[in-house]
Amino acid sequence: MPPQNEPEGSVHDLSDALVFSVATRWMTAQGDDQKKLTSTIAQWLVREHANELPWIDLRWNEKRRIDLTRYRVYKIVREAVDRGFVQLNPPQAVKRAEAVYEKYGLNPKWNEIRVVDVTQDVVNDMVARATAETALNLIKKLVVQNAQTARAAGKSAADAEPIGIGLGAGYSSLAVISYLAKLLKTLPVYPKLRLHALTPTIQDPMLSPVTFFRLFDAADQIEFVDLPTAATVPMRGYAKLKTQDENIERAFELRHKVQLIISSLAWSGDPDGLMQSYLKHHSRRPKGLEAGKFVGDLQYLPYDDAGPVLLSDQADGTSPRSDDDKENWRAVTLFDWPDLLSFHETGSESSAGSPSRYLVISAAPCRRCLRSKWRAIVPLLRSMRFWTHLVTDDLTARELLEEQDLRQPQADETLQAMDGR
Repeated sequence: MPPQNEPEGSVHDLSDALVFSVATRWMTAQGDDQKKLTSTIAQWLVREHANELPWIDLRWNEKRRIDLTRYRVYKIVREAVDRGFVQLNPPQAVKRAEAVYEKYGLNPKWNEIRVVDVTQDVVNDMVARATAETALNLIKKLVVQNAQTARAAGKSAADAEPIGIGLGAGYSSLAVISYLAKLLKTLPVYPKLRLHALTPTIQDPMLSPVTFFRLFDAADQIEFVDLPTAATVPMRGYAKLKTQDENIERAFELRHKVQLIISSLAWSGDPDGLMQSYLKHHSRRPKGLEAGKFVGDLQYLPYDDAGPVLLSDQADGTSPRSDDDKENWRAVTLFDWPDLLSFHETGSESSAGSPSRYLVISAAPCRRCLRSKWRAIVPLLRSMRFWTHLVTDDLTARELLEEQDLRQPQADETLQAMDGR
């Protein structure tokens, strides 16, 4: 640790070139133990780049500079990971994915599954990383696709449409988008993007898609499209909502240009899920979604084992009433069930006969309570195949194959303890 009363400085202030060089030396060194390697790198930093290190004073002697720099080498390596220079590529359980394809009769050309094979202590982060990598690869495809479309219209590739990306809400979506924002910065050329919020702020503003916009720092290459509406609206007011304000109207007008949706899903038995949280904290909420009436939700759109749950505009099953407080309410979403169910069939297919639009779902256990989402995933595999890519972990894949919980007893004890908090 540095001596007391010494300036801390920050590795965040280091240049990309220097952070990358430190990480390269750390990752490729051979024969040195960790302590010796750290000292060697610290010596190199002080002798070659002392004027770039914000935590030292050039008037200090070399030993003092090296002592203060040594422990920061670890932080610099971590910084390299955060900036996307070092990527962790989790192993894939290919055989498990193939078994899921076979059990549910899926066509990998239209519904691709990636199963991450990692230990449970890192499963959420690794699924988020793998989902972000999947999204990045699709963005690269869309760059080419949009450039070809532009040239076919007699335009240059530079005049191609920006890639429209819909961002979902929630903890899992936030983790994916955080990694994706870092990965995009590693590309030789930053692509033109149009980022769409799939929902307005429902409860926690930090889990709202519009707040994820802050993670992207290439403002000159990105257009941001908010969904500035109330969180809820009467069922019969949803259509009218789309034209009540210019900004809201613009968001819905640009909806057809979304080419990639990035989202998560939740199991109805998880109290931390988006829909359950919404039902708990809003007095004006959809009726008919009591326990057992739905199995999961995708961005506040509920579904059961048979498919989408289409809510009635009547609050009590009798004749419609004029009083808004007596009407049924719904969460506001940029896409409704009919839009999602036909999403990757909208427009023409690519020249290879595969989707030209993509819907990517991150399906790891709940990031807060570790509950499995396998029950919410099953309907998506059996009949609701509007998605193109689903990323999950090996244990969840096993649960999908056996259709039962396979969590360790200690996980159940953890859940019970958390439920009592």
